[in-house]
Amino acid sequence: NAVVKIFMDQNKLQETTSILLDALKANRPDQAALQTQLLAMNLQQAPKVAEAILQMNLFTHYDRSYIGQLCEKAGLMQYAMEHYTDAASLKRVMLHAHTMTPEFLINYFSKLAPETALECLQDLMRHNRQNLNVAVQIAIKYHGAIGAMKIVEMFESFGSNEGVFYFLGAILSSSTDPDVHFSYIKAASRCGNMQEVERVCRESSCYNPVVVKDFLKGAKLPDPRPLIYVCDLHDHVNELTEYLYKNSLMKYIEVYVVKVNPVKCPQVIGTLIDLDCSEDFIKNLLQNVRAACPIEPLVAEVEKRNRLRVLLPWLEARVAEGNQDPHLHNAMAMILIDTNRDPETFLKNNAFYDSATVGKYCEDRDPHLAYTAYKRAWGSCDAALVDVTNRNGLFRLQARYLVERQ
Repeated sequence: NAVVKIFMDQNKLQETTSILLDALKANRPDQAALQTQLLAMNLQQAPKVAEAILQMNLFTHYDRSYIGQLCEKAGLMQYAMEHYTDAASLKRVMLHAHTMTPEFLINYFSKLAPETALECLQDLMRHNRQNLNVAVQIAIKYHGAIGAMKIVEMFESFGSNEGVFYFLGAILSSSTDPDVHFSYIKAASRCGNMQEVERVCRESSCYNPVVVKDFLKGAKLPDPRPLIYVCDLHDHVNELTEYLYKNSLMKYIEVYVVKVNPVKCPQVIGTLIDLDCSEDFIKNLLQNVRAACPIEPLVAEVEKRNRLRVLLPWLEARVAEGNQDPHLHNAMAMILIDTNRDPETFLKNNAFYDSATVGKYCEDRDPHLAYTAYKRAWGSCDAALVDVTNRNGLFRLQARYLVERQ
């Protein structure tokens, strides 16, 4: 101490530093005061020398809190961070994060408790939006400890959709949390990255479909394909059709049934009829879907709404292609019966309709046609034929049939 005092009284900082570095290389606990003095006098008079000494990591017994304060005053913010342990000091130094290397900050956060780390992330964002990149990197590395949704809420509190987007984009593939997937969809849509919104809606099995559907409907995106994928994958087809129709997104109705999922065309047609959509649009839609639309559910959807005639051009096109599906020919028979377009000839000559179905359809409309349909079955509908002829007094026809059957 006496030697140090003599040299320092003569302002011999360099010589004093050299003597102390040699004398203190054992790094003993009883040398704590001299270690503190060595670092302090250099921080006050030669900060670069002090930084070099700190980089060598020679000493461990000095007064860390005091040296931390001197590092802060000297502008050595990274070293100040390394010496402080109280949250208030850390948050104060964090104001100067832009002077620190990203690598240092990222590694430093490993020393912090999760609650403190989250507070420091908030300070990084609050004081300088240029810290977004390093904040995202820290969030990615430590989200397991801090909590992904707490980090999302932190970014959202600053209106940083980019922060949420880049953070969750890095962890999405390893997360099954529905809130994480939904937050990513929200952030991507708000950042205008429709490709990512569409991709996650199409590929992810983790989000809550009702929550995502309602968000996408409320967002009224110019391109509704993300909503189309959500509704298609999770069977909200009627609601999708209603949304597209009421928002005049007619071309996307066609995109859906032609390119995405023609199998759902019957549901779409049924909903469009309920919405009083023009028949011309429905007919054109069916002509564009062509044979990819399943016949049985389409006929069922339209028949229960008593609008079979709207299908006629489409049915005729399928018949012309040689399609022998009984449901197709049943529908043709029903339309011809309702429009009185020579149905008897069709019922006698067509080999593909189902006699039981068409005969039942005719019973309340025209018992004679019901008889014709049942007779064509030649045995499999005898009970129904006898019943309809008995109820309607068609005994001569019944007798003729029974004689022919013998």
